Amino acid sequence: MACHMIDSILFSDNYLTAKMREIWDDKAIIQNWLDVEAALAESQAELGIIPAAVAQEIVKKAKVENLDLAVVRQDINKIGHSLVPILRELQRKCNGKAGEYIHLGATTQDIIDLGFILAAKNAFDVIYNDLYEIEEILIDLVEKHKNTIMTGRSHTQHALPITFGYKAAIWASEIHRNLERMQECKKRDFAGQLGGAVGTLAGFGEHAFELQEKVMSKLGLVVPDITWHVSRDRVVSLVSMLALVTGTLGKIGNEILNLQKTEMSELAEPWSDGLVGSSTMPHKRNPNGAEGMVSMSKLVKGNLLVMYESMIQEHERDGAAWKVEWVVMPEAFIFAGSAMAKSKKVLSGLVVNKEKMEQNLDILKGLLLSEAAMLYLGEKLGKQTAHEVVYEISMKAFKDNASFKQYLLDDPRVNTYCTAMELDNILNPHNYTGFSYKLAENVVENIKKDRS
Repeated sequence: MACHMIDSILFSDNYLTAKMREIWDDKAIIQNWLDVEAALAESQAELGIIPAAVAQEIVKKAKVENLDLAVVRQDINKIGHSLVPILRELQRKCNGKAGEYIHLGATTQDIIDLGFILAAKNAFDVIYNDLYEIEEILIDLVEKHKNTIMTGRSHTQHALPITFGYKAAIWASEIHRNLERMQECKKRDFAGQLGGAVGTLAGFGEHAFELQEKVMSKLGLVVPDITWHVSRDRVVSLVSMLALVTGTLGKIGNEILNLQKTEMSELAEPWSDGLVGSSTMPHKRNPNGAEGMVSMSKLVKGNLLVMYESMIQEHERDGAAWKVEWVVMPEAFIFAGSAMAKSKKVLSGLVVNKEKMEQNLDILKGLLLSEAAMLYLGEKLGKQTAHEVVYEISMKAFKDNASFKQYLLDDPRVNTYCTAMELDNILNPHNYTGFSYKLAENVVENIKKDRS
């Protein structure tokens, strides 16, 4: 019986995608460790350290399906070591004396770290590709809605008119920066680990550096300049990147949550017949997807906070800090993968209610354009005086729930300088979206340029 939501019989699909399950499954991780042992043996054979026939046998038997994992589990519980039982089981499966050459010169942390880094590398590519798709979806939203006018809000209150395309362009720009950061991570953080007991390569003999290069080349990893057994900045950086990416998605999800509140109804995530929002209120259409985007971002952030604990380690090896990563890093990738899936579904099917956006522009009966009125009067009265005049009129109109335009027209400090027709033009929200259209276009143009 599962005891974590990731493996829950009922709820796992809400937290775990098929791709992430494939990467982080127990057998997949064990296979990674076996692949490392195979790469080590192959490389040692190529350098004449062990016989070629021995390496061939190790490679042949280094398959998870060849191992009795029930026996391995029993041995782990019996001897208290995380890797030796796997090595013993592999040794038992190898013919002749081949098993004697397994794990020659390496230490447990080399193998475990490499296994997790290989998984992280695959998972990172999945996240990157998903984020690239999300960027494409956002580009489409920007292009479709660069002229779709809506209310811009600051401190949760109506502020000035913007376009939805402008809002989506801000999201797309942030996603694009995250993709650029991920490329930097790919170059820097996927380093291999093969240092031996305390990282000095002492157990590998005269061919130590050549051996490192061969093994890392086979595994597709960067050769580190020095061991990172207790230098965990790279793996923390990877989870930090996941937190940043899912933080962006969480922010987008939270905005969608707010804009699909019943009172606003400017956005809505996809809905289909048969979905149920409440066990007691039949009318409910709960925003499960957007909520999930926020939830996953919070979970990844929580993983990151724990991951930072592994930065502080003692001496040349520290199991207490290290083993925390075994839980936290897979979870971070798994939750990030779920965030990607939810985001793609929500954004690709996002319903933009143009009519409601238009209606909401006039909730304050013209006050949304107070800045435009102030700037117009500022040319006649001076900016500070104009601010005082428009502030006074705005507060009165707000208190009385009255027409801002009418109160402006009734005030001699205003009607001396503008007619009703001029005021109609000043208070038309379609005339005061600034450079929303151009800014949105710039983002799309820049992204497409980088992609070409």
